[in-house]
Amino acid sequence: MSKPKITTITLGCRFNSVESEMIKIIAGQTNDPTPIVIINTCAVTHEAERQSKQAVRKAIRENKGSKIVVTGCAAKTAKEYFENLEGISEVVQNDGKEPVDISQIIAGPLHLFDGRARAFLQIQNGCDHFCTYCIVPFTRGRSRSLPPELILNQVEYFLHHGFNEIVLSGIDIASYGKDFNEMGYDLSAIIEAILERTHIAGTRIRLSSIDPAAVSQNLLSLFTGEPRIMPYFHFSIQSGSNEVLMAMRRRHSREDVITICEHIRRQRKEVVIGGDLIAGFPVETELMFEESVRLIDDAGLSLIHVFPFSSRNGTVAAQMVKLPPNVIRFRASILQEKTQAAKKALFQSLIGSTTSGLIEKSDGVVAFGKTDSYIPFRLVGPFRVGEVVHSISIAGICEENSELMLICMLDPNNLSLIP
Repeated sequence: MSKPKITTITLGCRFNSVESEMIKIIAGQTNDPTPIVIINTCAVTHEAERQSKQAVRKAIRENKGSKIVVTGCAAKTAKEYFENLEGISEVVQNDGKEPVDISQIIAGPLHLFDGRARAFLQIQNGCDHFCTYCIVPFTRGRSRSLPPELILNQVEYFLHHGFNEIVLSGIDIASYGKDFNEMGYDLSAIIEAILERTHIAGTRIRLSSIDPAAVSQNLLSLFTGEPRIMPYFHFSIQSGSNEVLMAMRRRHSREDVITICEHIRRQRKEVVIGGDLIAGFPVETELMFEESVRLIDDAGLSLIHVFPFSSRNGTVAAQMVKLPPNVIRFRASILQEKTQAAKKALFQSLIGSTTSGLIEKSDGVVAFGKTDSYIPFRLVGPFRVGEVVHSISIAGICEENSELMLICMLDPNNLSLIP
């Protein structure tokens, strides 16, 4: 029998993109030829939930006769809305999803991340921390780690399909293994197991966002001593003020962030460090906000995501007295200006140096990708998506579709490629 046409619509975080790939493969195992449209929603802010509802209604209008499946975080926060919406076939909750054994679908006609430069390897889901601003623990449930054998099955799958770079992903990857302590596995142990499994292939490993509070000495040793772990680390910092961090119920301090960043950079000069910062949290005074601005320099942050505070019903912060919206917007704009200046300064400091990078997009003439330190670049040449290009010289900076990036060229003394 013919397989169904499967369309995925993904909103929100990168982890949703990972899940959408998994869902697409699983749904493709059915022999029912009815087309399936899967909308993976987001609820991190009220606006994200509104856009998710809009995307679902649009999918219903434009896909008559298809099965419409809604999942993701808004499937939890707006469960009743979606269940009562005419045209929805199924609403799948995040905390009801079971881990998938990728080894069972290696021979299937569909491939995970087909046409993508990187493979994303899910090692964990959910979160135990209940930060006062965050709805995610309510929409995804408690932290649940995938057993090591399922993770290594995913690794084998990606090796089988020739990926040169694997990104370890999850909602809180630093909590990996805490739900099966008797196995003695934590994040550093599973990273070491993956590095061992991919040793012969020389596969590059990249990490998604990390909680600074969970950075152990073992992790620091891996970050600074293992060249196959890419030299870009993104920390979920949220604020540069200890008072705000306490009100957020974060488990790290401003000083922790600075110490971690200084240690990594001292041991590994090519490292770039990024992070998330929230502007306008309810208790944030002007002086506390200035501490967040200064943290960018004090910790040497370069690639930063700025989020204006958005209250979510059901969280502790929703009960706090809010700052005026114009104050939140103004502080977010100041942080954005500061982050843009930090990014430009980093890019300019790299001109004249040599690096390596992964090709993400190519038309056979001009290619675009990210350096090992996750900086976007442009390179002329007939490269393929997923190639690792070594010894590329950084000649300048340009803007492409409003994105600042490096202008690179091949070093004529070394044209080494890994196909």
